[in-house]
Amino acid sequence: MAAFYVTMKVSEEENPMRAYIQTNNNGDFYNVNAFIANEGFSSLGWETIKFFDLREIQDNSPESLLVGGIGNVRKRLEQLGCGRTQGEIDYPNALAGYLGRKVWSTTINELFQDKESWNVFIKPKDTTKKFAGTVVKEYIDFIGLVEENEDTSIWCSEIVDFKTEWRCFIRYGEILDIRRYKGAWDSTLDASVIEKAITDFKDAPAAYGMDFGVDQEGNMKLVEINDGHSLGSYGISSVNYAKFLSARWSELTSTTDYLRAL
Repeated sequence: MAAFYVTMKVSEEENPMRAYIQTNNNGDFYNVNAFIANEGFSSLGWETIKFFDLREIQDNSPESLLVGGIGNVRKRLEQLGCGRTQGEIDYPNALAGYLGRKVWSTTINELFQDKESWNVFIKPKDTTKKFAGTVVKEYIDFIGLVEENEDTSIWCSEIVDFKTEWRCFIRYGEILDIRRYKGAWDSTLDASVIEKAITDFKDAPAAYGMDFGVDQEGNMKLVEINDGHSLGSYGISSVNYAKFLSARWSELTSTTDYLRAL
């Protein structure tokens, strides 16, 4: 079905608490995260407006939050003059002691030429989601990753066989919720380790995801950190998800977080 664009003009005086929620070209929420966000913001009294293409949005208020794919959210922030200055935060130096494995940076081409360093997990370093994190063990694993005219910066990590992995939603330096997203349901998570890591991550954003895993020997290790502006809901309640997204958006746009007191 061909995309259908509608230009919307909303008065900024009507309600400063406004969220634009991304849809597909049929007008349905583009994924479960958009649906959950809409439920959360609506229940908290926010005005929610669907959009399919950023060109539909004529509202230039930085307070008007946007929920969507990472590309759309970052493009919207740039349009508002609120580009991120911190960069990616996958493996902060302050949390290196929680990794429990060797993690280093290189490029795709450099790794490809160094066969002795294969059998590692890799992910993009400077461009989030340029490709999905993957394990490279042989030549075939590099297909689609090696580019003729561009050398992509990547993170390399020793492979860990995690028994269970959890996503911890951190908001204003406190645990908002913890959700298991992979592995055995009966593993034990030591919350004190997470709380210590939060304390150590002194330059953390207002809202972010801290993923921890337990390996086959029962050791807790930090999987990675994820920025909160486009983070998936992973089963978190709709109200908490709205609070989480609002915290990071308001920080990035230097605007008021109307949900901070909740």
